[in-house]
This record gives sequence, structure tokens and C-alpha cells, in this order.
Amino acid sequence: MNINLFIARTLWSKNGKHDKSISSSTIIAQITVIVSFVVIITAIVISDGFRYEIKSKASGFCGDIILNSPGVEYNTNLYPVSSKLSYFKEILALPDVKSLQGYAYRSGMIKFGDQIQGVVIKGVGGNYDWSFLNSIMSEGSVPDYTDSTASNEILLSRRLADMMGFKVGDDIQIYFIDKVIRVAQYRLKGVFDAQLEDIDRTLVIADIREVQRLNGWNEDQVSGLEIMLSNGADRDSLAKKIDDIVSVRSTDNDTPVSVSRIDDLFPHLFDWLRLLDFNVMIVLLLMMVVAGFNMLSGLLILLFEKISVIGLLKALGMRNPDIHSIFMYKGLKIVVRGMVIGNVIAISLALVQKYFQIIKLDPENYFMKAVPVHFDFWKIAGVDVMSVVVIMLLMLLPSVFVAKVSPDKSIRVK
Repeated sequence: MNINLFIARTLWSKNGKHDKSISSSTIIAQITVIVSFVVIITAIVISDGFRYEIKSKASGFCGDIILNSPGVEYNTNLYPVSSKLSYFKEILALPDVKSLQGYAYRSGMIKFGDQIQGVVIKGVGGNYDWSFLNSIMSEGSVPDYTDSTASNEILLSRRLADMMGFKVGDDIQIYFIDKVIRVAQYRLKGVFDAQLEDIDRTLVIADIREVQRLNGWNEDQVSGLEIMLSNGADRDSLAKKIDDIVSVRSTDNDTPVSVSRIDDLFPHLFDWLRLLDFNVMIVLLLMMVVAGFNMLSGLLILLFEKISVIGLLKALGMRNPDIHSIFMYKGLKIVVRGMVIGNVIAISLALVQKYFQIIKLDPENYFMKAVPVHFDFWKIAGVDVMSVVVIMLLMLLPSVFVAKVSPDKSIRVK
């Protein structure tokens, strides 16, 4: 049996049972560790919540990786690319690639009463993945574009519908300005609400055949192609692989395309997420240091309380590292207990927020109505382990105190 662990278990016991007269320093250290872990885990799940929600919404609207004409915006209506590139099968064969679908854009204007609003119409086809839009529908339903003829049914964002006073079932006229002004009438099939103002405020979802007709394109011409990836896929690595396929496999018959990630299309959103990650990292480090130094002070008080025991153990021939390890066992017990309690409290609070959305946000500033949470339990476990290691490393400092305790003087203290 480990003699150091045995002494650590019995040193703070009384008559064979654990001593209930816990010092105030131990209580303060325990509370500090609990609070630190609550803050750490809460910061992680909220930060991951923002990242997950914003990435999901951006990817849901535009795909994870986009193939479009080089040197122009992804929503161009001037430089189409072919929807039948020769290397499609190689891209679809890549791991974590779920789908590849074409889209077409066209700008226009909606007039309703005295109000005029510029809009961007995104045309999608019958094979479009509606899972994201279905998850954010607030009224009506998604249209069916699988019929042999182009549909006049469209979707609007909640912001745009409220701003213009539209309701599901209304007929909407959209004006298109070229050399002459053209007008087309559509039926509002549904309203979606994503709270991502930079993307959905002016967005209209329509049948891709209708947009191709407005642009004067044939059925093989599109503004670009969206590639949807599986959850958790490495977007950077897959973007590089797709870029290699495009570079190597392109033929003279293929229209030139460039490969872009969703991060490149909306840099301000992802820069904001990176800034958020930096702030979270600062919080994590501060909480680890605060918990570590509080445990350090608590351990020093425990050493002072047992200074006569330290002297006795030295007199019996125990080395300084062994004596220090006895108190480290006690500190580790406090830290692990605080970690477990802190995790339980933080995850419980996060679950309450996830399902009841108690803390609200302004969607115009934060892109969502309530504080989001997302659980990556492997990441949480990793941060827990790292936090315990950092705190325990700080607790190595009292070994200097143990080394300076003189047996002859400390035994007489009692």
C-alpha cells in the first residue's frame, strides 16, 4: 500500500472517521475551485454554442464550401458556371461530403404600398436539402420545386415579411431592372426566421428555373455550387482536397471555378467568433490561476496546521518529496471534488438555458434570440484535465516550505 496515500487518508480523520471540523481555508479553497469550474465550463458551452449556431446558419444558407466563378461574388448573376462539371463524382466520393447542389442568384426590388426594398433571390432546385430551412420555418412550409414546370412559390425571411407586411398566401410582385424593367408575381409559401441579419434580411428563396429564366441562362448554368459537409467535418482539409481535385481534374470543357469556404464569404462573422474564442481563453486562464492560487493558500494553511506532524515525519526519516505528496493528495481530493461539483452545476445551468432560453439576446447584435449552448463533452473533459494539471502544478510551490521545516523546532510547537 502507498504509505503516503495512507497517511493522507488518516491525517485528516478523527477516531477512524473523517474529521468534520474542516478549516475555513479548506472550505474557501473548495468553493473557489467549484466556482472556477462553473465559470470555465459555462464559458466553454456558451462559446461553442455561438460558434455552432452561427456556423450552422451560415452553412445552411450558403453551404460549407462553394464553387463559383473566379474573382466574383458567390451570388453573381453575370458570370455563370456549369452545373455539370466532369469531376463531380470525385468530390461526392470524399468522406464527409453530403451533397453538392447548384444555386442561382438574381437581385430585384419588392414594392408594397409605399415601401420599396431591395432583395436578393436565391434559386434552388428540386434536389435541394431543405433540412436547415425546415428547422427555422416560423410560418407556412417550404415549397415543392420537383414539378416539371417552374414554381412561383417563394420563401421570405421573417424580418423582410414583417417589414413589408406580407403574410403566407400573399401575392408578391418583384421588379427586375435591366435595360427594361420587368415584373413577376410570386406566391408567399412560407416564412423562415434565422436571426442572421447579414444573410437573411434581403433573402428570397425561389425556384432555380425561374431565376435562370430571369438571367437568360440555360438549365446547366448556375451562379455556383454548394457543398454540404457532415457535422464535425474538417472544412479546411476538405476545401484543400476539393481545390486539388478542381486543379488536377478540370478539362477544357469545364468552366473555371474557385473553391471558397463559408469563412471566406462572411469574414466578419467568423472574425467575431475568433475574438470570442480569445476572450474565452482569457477567462479560462484567469479561472485556472485564481483556483490554483486559492488552492495554494489553502494548502499552505494545511501545512501550518500540521507543522508538528511534518517535523515528526522528518524525524522518522521521511523525505521532503514524500511529505509534500501527502498534502498534494489532500489538495487533489479538493480539486477533483470541486471539478465534479462545478461540472454538474455548470451543465445543469446550461441545460436549463438550452431548453427554457431564460437569458435573452438582441438578435441584431448577437444573431440569435437567446444565449446558445452546445455540449462538446470531449472538449469539456480535456479542459477539466488541463485545469486540474495547472492547479496541481501551482500547488507544487509549498514544497519549498516543507523543505525548510526543522524537525527539532517543529515538534516542540505542540
